[in-house]
Amino acid sequence: MPVRSPNMNSTAVQDSQEFSKNSIIPSIAEKEETNENVSKEKLNNMKLIMKSFVLGALREKEQGNTTRYNELVEILGRDPSSPEAPSTLKLYTWVVVLSQSVSLLDKSCATLVEAALMIDWSFRNRAFVNAYIDFLENLVSAHAFYVVPVLNALVQGFRYREFYTCAHLPESSTVTRTKSYDRHHEALQCILRLIPTGANSLFVSLVRFLPHRRFNSAEQAAYIKNILQVSEYVPMLRKQILGIVIDQMVQIDAQIQIELDEMDEDVEFDVYDMNFDDDYLSEASDDEVDDDFDNEEADLSDDASIDSQVSHDNTDRKDSIQQIKNMVRKLDAMMNLAFQYFQKCGQSASVDIQNEIFHALVDIFDRAVLKTLKSRYTQFLLFYFCSLNVNVYSDYFLEHLIQHITDPLKPNITRVAAAAYIQSYVARAKFLDPSTIQRVVLTLSVWCDNYIDQYESQVVSLDCTKHDVFYAVVQATMYIFCFRWRDLVIDNELEIEEDAEDDMFAEEHRHLTHPESGFGNGSSRTWCAGLRNLPRLVMSKFNPLKLCAPAVVRQFAKLSRNTHFMYVYPVLEKNREVFVPGLGSASLLQTVQTFFPFDPYKLDSSRVYVDSIYFEWIAEDDEDDGDESDDDDEEEEAEDEDVASGMMAMSISPSPLHYLQ
Repeated sequence: MPVRSPNMNSTAVQDSQEFSKNSIIPSIAEKEETNENVSKEKLNNMKLIMKSFVLGALREKEQGNTTRYNELVEILGRDPSSPEAPSTLKLYTWVVVLSQSVSLLDKSCATLVEAALMIDWSFRNRAFVNAYIDFLENLVSAHAFYVVPVLNALVQGFRYREFYTCAHLPESSTVTRTKSYDRHHEALQCILRLIPTGANSLFVSLVRFLPHRRFNSAEQAAYIKNILQVSEYVPMLRKQILGIVIDQMVQIDAQIQIELDEMDEDVEFDVYDMNFDDDYLSEASDDEVDDDFDNEEADLSDDASIDSQVSHDNTDRKDSIQQIKNMVRKLDAMMNLAFQYFQKCGQSASVDIQNEIFHALVDIFDRAVLKTLKSRYTQFLLFYFCSLNVNVYSDYFLEHLIQHITDPLKPNITRVAAAAYIQSYVARAKFLDPSTIQRVVLTLSVWCDNYIDQYESQVVSLDCTKHDVFYAVVQATMYIFCFRWRDLVIDNELEIEEDAEDDMFAEEHRHLTHPESGFGNGSSRTWCAGLRNLPRLVMSKFNPLKLCAPAVVRQFAKLSRNTHFMYVYPVLEKNREVFVPGLGSASLLQTVQTFFPFDPYKLDSSRVYVDSIYFEWIAEDDEDDGDESDDDDEEEEAEDEDVASGMMAMSISPSPLHYLQ
């Protein structure tokens, strides 16, 4: 029902007109007063005068005179940092009056409502905050078409702001940026309680105000922190919010073109200070160099100085280093926030919520991470979450990767990427027990064994454009052996045979349950069943020792010899004379050789969540008895001097662009 203007005597009308004239520039006394310290009588008088002004302005607007209406819009829309901005007392009174008049604020009053939604309310006193939230609740209850603008305004409050852009506040004000964020969350929850269907519109708002990936660290961290908090009280958006957060991180991660290991000598990467209540004056230097550099034609005269060109090149290099530094700092802050969120879920969330988050992560992994072969760090979110419930989440993730690898209907790039992930995950996940590692190796070797049975007869010569998945899986098996060979040794054959009864491949491949004992005088170790067919795989016509990653092959050869598992140096020697057309060119096989998704984690701030669950490379002690260390081995050992260091930090080389789509 429309709110009618109360009967007013001539004095009240005169006061209202006088207020209209003087409302542009509040007095110093008014600036010092707030809605908390002014007398009740004065506050009531101001409400009466302002309400008369509002109702009169709306009535005149309907009659075609928008003078006072526009004045009200201008007052509410003033920059809060302006000296002419309304005082807290006046703003409070405007908000209360508008809250009492929301039934009159139809679509024709959208500009007035927009101005009211721009009021800097969250840094003011508690009474002001309560009045403003009441206004928002009344507004959306009276007019559904204002739900989206209200949600947009609240979501904008999750963005980072320098304090100097905030409202003019009394010197005694102690409202922090974190408190401001909390108040926006409080208001948002109140709106969603009134309008539950607003969650759909809320997600659109969250996507709309997501900072561009080139925005600085403070912008990214503040927004990510807040929307992750939204997911805690809007569970229906949890999966979607995780999706946009991880998508943002993957894009930033993929932009980091230069390896951190290569840049350590030139740049010391800063750690982002996660205290959101401080201003970051250094943020001005955290703006990225534009990705799309303008094509500038340098008109250099014949006598242009070479020193000038060198100086220009040095400047470009410094800009590139700074850009990488900014992106790394930004990604580190975002990873830190995501890890904190998952840690909190693991400690306090219900099992159902944890399961929902895990399956959401797996879906996001398949969609956004698996085939983004330049991603170096984002995948550690799933790595960490698997550690929260190894028996459930880790086993599921391994099975999920195996399904990708063994599904012939999936694109080869998906299958190859899954093989890269399973090799790196099993090699690096410290929380995996030996039985799990042995089961994975058995599964991979069985698949390769069947592949050889089916296709080896067709091999005439080596072709680096074929059998990509096979080479990826063989390399995965060798890579796992290099890192976890100690976990592939069993105590006795009986134990493995009993375990194999429950293995998914036990019945079909009973012949694989007899362990391989190895060769030579040091062959006292008994190896798990999955390694029995590895000699057949590496010695097959496919010749994986020629086509798999050279660093992995060399380390496998060295460890195989030193642990008395097998001896492959004659094959390596023969392979030196083998020429494979196209080997080393841009191909899916090159991706097989160069992608190690769980390489050492180097982000300083967030690595604390990874270090305790991450298996570092352990240099293998030479265990030769002396029988194998004759003169012929000297060249081989010299060749392998740099292999261990390579395994400690296998680099991710940029992959061909057509495999990143």
